[in-house]
Amino acid sequence: MEIESKFLVPEETDFKALENLSRLASYTISEAQIQLIEDAFLDTENKDIMAAGYYLRVRKASGEKGKWVTIKSLGGFEGGTHRREEHVSFLPEGLSVLECPDLRIRNMIFEFTSGLNLSPFITLKQKRIIRQLKLEEKQIADLYLDRVNLKSESRKKTYNEFEVELKSGGTIDELEDIRDFLLSHYKLVESPFSKFERACIFRENLPEKTLLDLRERAVCTQLANHKNIYGKYAKILLLIDRGSSPAELSLLLKVPEPEIEALLSRFEKERLSVFPFTKTKEKLPGKMVFYFQSGRGGPERGWTEIGYEEWTPEALLKFYGADRERAENIKKGALALFDGLSAYHGLGKEERELLGLAALLQNIGSTASGEEKTLISREIILTHPLKDLKLNELKMLALITELQDFSINEKNLYLALEEINTCLSPAFQNKALTLAAFLRTASTLETENQRFLPFRFRQLAGSVEIELLGPDAEKTAKKAEKRSELWEYLFSTELRFTQARESHESEGSERASEKTQQQEEAEEKGEGKTQKKIEDKVEKKIERKKRKETQKFTVSPEDSMAFVAHRIFAYQFSQMLAHEKGARKGGDIEELHDMRVAVRRLRAAAIVFDEYLESEKLEPHLKGLRRTLGALGGVRDLDVFREKAENYLKTLPSGHEHDLDPLFITLSEEREKARENMLDYLDSEKYSRFKKDFSEFLDFPETWALPTTTEKHDSLPHRVKDVLPSILYARLADINAYSEWVEGPYVSVERLHRLRIAAKGLRYTLEFFESVLGKDAETLIKDFKVLQDHLGDLHDAAVATGMLGSYLRTGTWEPSENEKVSSETQISQRPGGVEAYLEYREEELLTLLNTFPDAWEKVRTEEFRKRIESSVRSLYESL
Repeated sequence: MEIESKFLVPEETDFKALENLSRLASYTISEAQIQLIEDAFLDTENKDIMAAGYYLRVRKASGEKGKWVTIKSLGGFEGGTHRREEHVSFLPEGLSVLECPDLRIRNMIFEFTSGLNLSPFITLKQKRIIRQLKLEEKQIADLYLDRVNLKSESRKKTYNEFEVELKSGGTIDELEDIRDFLLSHYKLVESPFSKFERACIFRENLPEKTLLDLRERAVCTQLANHKNIYGKYAKILLLIDRGSSPAELSLLLKVPEPEIEALLSRFEKERLSVFPFTKTKEKLPGKMVFYFQSGRGGPERGWTEIGYEEWTPEALLKFYGADRERAENIKKGALALFDGLSAYHGLGKEERELLGLAALLQNIGSTASGEEKTLISREIILTHPLKDLKLNELKMLALITELQDFSINEKNLYLALEEINTCLSPAFQNKALTLAAFLRTASTLETENQRFLPFRFRQLAGSVEIELLGPDAEKTAKKAEKRSELWEYLFSTELRFTQARESHESEGSERASEKTQQQEEAEEKGEGKTQKKIEDKVEKKIERKKRKETQKFTVSPEDSMAFVAHRIFAYQFSQMLAHEKGARKGGDIEELHDMRVAVRRLRAAAIVFDEYLESEKLEPHLKGLRRTLGALGGVRDLDVFREKAENYLKTLPSGHEHDLDPLFITLSEEREKARENMLDYLDSEKYSRFKKDFSEFLDFPETWALPTTTEKHDSLPHRVKDVLPSILYARLADINAYSEWVEGPYVSVERLHRLRIAAKGLRYTLEFFESVLGKDAETLIKDFKVLQDHLGDLHDAAVATGMLGSYLRTGTWEPSENEKVSSETQISQRPGGVEAYLEYREEELLTLLNTFPDAWEKVRTEEFRKRIESSVRSLYESL
């Protein structure tokens, strides 16, 4: 057990003081030794060691021949003290970690990795100053003062750390006294993380405080691509860890929000126990626990080469007198289920082959009876390794076999897996669980007198109908349905078995016809894409024209910011009024859009020029702008929704033009309501007073411009040339601050929406001052337009999926409680075309999320920053 206190040393003066220590309170300190250390942390591709709650370190210290291998447990920080399980061994030159002289370490490596390949995934270097802390002749602790260097691709980080590791001569009380002394005399910060944990946080670019710790994140990452219930749990937890809200995930994953909140609440209480893959090292009463004998070498060299006899399935069946014919029949049924339900489980070729082996060998222990049969079968498999089978596959095979025990069900699954204790990673246990579900069902299709084979699979609402080939299948069908309870639990899908129909002759021609139709649809979609490109070009031309029209005046570097603000306010207000008439008429939806853009630019200008204007005098008018924007937003959002839905229809083959007619009826009703609300506001005394007051406000700009000198007549920066550079860099900093939240694989849709607003703020600033920022400003505006459009489409897609989901559930747009309909009505009235459109928008949303890093990278490059700098230089060159 390692017991220590760890501190970050943020101040260089404190680092120097600690470096020169000769005493610490009443303790003496030995002379310093200096070491240059390089640490490599090894794990499997799926981070199996981390998922087990440990990490493996190989340390090379300067001046030493050989390396040190260490296995430590993760976490363990409580009350200012780190307590971790630790195992250390010296590794002579030329040996791999799997040949470590310490048998315990070798066993742990094989237990955690199941024989999978190890490779370094994090390295760090440090300069370490080592000293001993003594009280008289008794060694109390080792002191380590480290300068640590981390590197991950293009990112680098250096930090200083001070450790006090308790030795056999010291006590916990003494360690706490030393800790209190250090915190009271130096500006140190207690570190809750090991160097490995801190390196992982840096590598993954994670905040220090997250929902999941490293082990939990490793487990969830292993499970997240699985399609069963535990994969769903893992995906939800990972996305919440990255900042997504239950409401967002409900839209993305089509999971009810209360279910997500219940999982989160349960996880906060039970942590990883929400998954049934707990690893227990202790031998449980009445159960056999197996340990791999790693002392004979690693199975990656082959079972025979390391001293074990290899077996073939055929030899094993013959040796133990199992019924080969029955085993083959069960195998056929299991593989038929695997193939027919592939859309649900998503497993591949390797898992299919393993299921076939499990089906052949599940009754290998048939000489035993009852519960003992599965235990004996498991022992045979683990002690008789099959040719070409990897260690992890061997253990999965054993687990699948024992899960055939009739006493194991979804209610006692957690306890059963803990008792079986295969020490497999969660990912392999979960796959084995799915394969076991197939085998449990398939075993009922083989009786002493009859064999039944799954033939045709038909997807129904919440279930799959499976036809069985064979006479009088009704009785067997009922048994199969009862035995499929594990599958139903894992995938929330009922399996219904029926007698096969006799006529299937038309199946081939139907499939051929379906293929032809799919080809025609693909061609028509291609034509739709070509048309969309043309429309996009036209829209871009219109956008460029509009942007040029906003520059009706030229800004001079000598202008005061208040003067420029007045001109922008006056121009954008005139644009708002100019488009009001068209917005009221409603004939051209672009009139409403242009009016709304003018209001948005007014609000953006208020933020840009805030420091140069009297905020108290401006605030009442900003409230009027917010109300106006809200009144216009409802209609505009519905217009955008309608426009995108109509564009979607253009991509569909002929005959689908009316797929969204039920939706459009509701949409039209909702838009009419929104227009009525908008017109009520535009006709209101409140809006009329806002226009009058703001117009009068603009007539006297000198009354709301802040002074340009202090009370003591000191000059204040207020001209464009003096303040614009800092404004631009501040806006860029606002955007760069989001890197902490949006880089990486998940991201919060709401966080991306906030980033969009920040990007729009910088874009508007560039547009306001484009005339003094040179040619690079135009390129910068285009770059931000691309990012803004990407984020805008992403936000629209997220909102649309919510609206469509609500519509499909209730038949209304934004229903109140008394408008909701029963679940029976929901199922019968769901329009198929709308469901397809929802799926289309969901795919669009996922695509936009996946491609966001590319759009984000364009505004994060060094070249982009140089363009900002070039624009600033252009400002000074124009003087």
